[in-house]
Amino acid sequence: MIPGAPVIEDAAILVEQGIIREVGTFGSLRKTHTGDVLDLGDVFLCPGLVNAHSHLELAHLRGKCPAGQGFVTWVEDLLRQPIFDLEPDLLDKAVQELKRTGTVMVGDIATRFAKEMAGMLEASGLFFAVFCEAIGETVPKRTFIPSGEFGAGFISVAGHSLYTTHRDVLRAAKAESREKGLPFSLHLAEHDDETAIMAGRPSAFLDLLQARGRLLDFEPPGKRPVEQASALGLLDETTLAVHCVKVTDEDIDTVRKSGATVCLCPRSNEFIGVGRAPWEKWFASGTPLCLGTDSLASNTDLDLWNEARYLKENFNGGLSLDDVLAMVTRNPARILGAGNTLGTLEPGKAAAFAQVPETLQALF
Repeated sequence: MIPGAPVIEDAAILVEQGIIREVGTFGSLRKTHTGDVLDLGDVFLCPGLVNAHSHLELAHLRGKCPAGQGFVTWVEDLLRQPIFDLEPDLLDKAVQELKRTGTVMVGDIATRFAKEMAGMLEASGLFFAVFCEAIGETVPKRTFIPSGEFGAGFISVAGHSLYTTHRDVLRAAKAESREKGLPFSLHLAEHDDETAIMAGRPSAFLDLLQARGRLLDFEPPGKRPVEQASALGLLDETTLAVHCVKVTDEDIDTVRKSGATVCLCPRSNEFIGVGRAPWEKWFASGTPLCLGTDSLASNTDLDLWNEARYLKENFNGGLSLDDVLAMVTRNPARILGAGNTLGTLEPGKAAAFAQVPETLQALF
């Protein structure tokens, strides 16, 4: 997983105190090193996976939300659920699923319980970036990011969306993440209603929000979502733009030029019924891409290998195994601030590995 380096046959990884010290063939390393040997057999190792976008706060809603009926129906149902009733046993089950399927780091969106989620992830042994979600019209007097020291991760800030988060709040949130040298996340161009709201056209979702007392004085900017995000200064090399389904060729070029990274959530988009992102155009543009599972309210599991399989099986055109692995290893590690620790199998990085399933290998 070092770009340009070949796959190593009969590979060996020398590990000391949880850090990779050397990588090569077993035949070469055994000549100069001694110690315990763990033989994994005939498997294909890659760096530990990085899930770039999840909502673990919703782990208790697995199997409880409607599929394929569109964004408005999905949100209406979600709002009837006990969204913020955290269930520790189900959270633990979700974390164990992440670990069991090869994930070693998660980028998690926390709407209410950022410190609690960071503490839980720290205790789990996973690396993490928890994004405290900014929603509403009021800029906090102090900070968006709650204080806390964590050894395996950090808390940053995310904008919920261009329509549920006031432009001043979005600017302030981005400014704080930039000031602290942290990544910033934003749900962007996810569904048709978002495009309609930005343009000032009728929207069933806007009606739903205003019926709940939200966005009563919203002034549509008259721009497409990506245009508005760019105009607000939200897109740069530290931004993770999530979903990016409803985009034009011009939008794709805007994101690419900004240096932002895009997180695709293919199965979540299909589950909700918002459409399919133009994966092929995003890939051809050279924009750095990641994969995320999104929440268990909008997906059947947190297995990134299933996300990768779905992408490959439905991708029109050439997509190599290295291309797909980059989306779940080095690309998300870099944008989530862990590029020096995770993402490739090379000396100095964490000894965090995953096994590439034979079912995925068979697709290439």
